[in-house]
Amino acid sequence: MANTTITRAQALQFAIDNIDNDEVKNVLGKMLAQVTKPRKAAVSKARKVNEILAFKVTELAGAEVTTKDVVALGIPEVTTTQKAAAVLRVACELGYFEKVTEGKKVAYKKVVAE
Repeated sequence: MANTTITRAQALQFAIDNIDNDEVKNVLGKMLAQVTKPRKAAVSKARKVNEILAFKVTELAGAEVTTKDVVALGIPEVTTTQKAAAVLRVACELGYFEKVTEGKKVAYKKVVAE
C-alpha cells in the first residue's frame, strides 16, 4: 500500500459514499460540512500593532531609513532591529515604503503619493 495522505474531508466523503445507514450518513454529512466550512481571515494582534507602528514610522521617518534608523526614532514599542524589520515589512505591504537593496545594505524608501 502506498503512503498517501487522506484528509478528514476525504475520509468522511468516502464513508458517506460507502455506507447504507441513512442515519449515519446524515451525521457524517454534518461532520463533513463542519470540516469543509471556510474560515474567516483573521488578523493577528501583532499584525494590528505593527500596522499602527508602520504608520507612526511613516510620519516620523525621513525619505530613506534603515532598521537602525527606525530604532533610533525612539518609538517605545520598537527597541530592536528585528522589530523594526517586522514593522517595515508591514509598511511595505501597506505601500508606505519600498525595500531597496544595494549589496548587503537594505534600506527602505518612502513611497510618495502621486
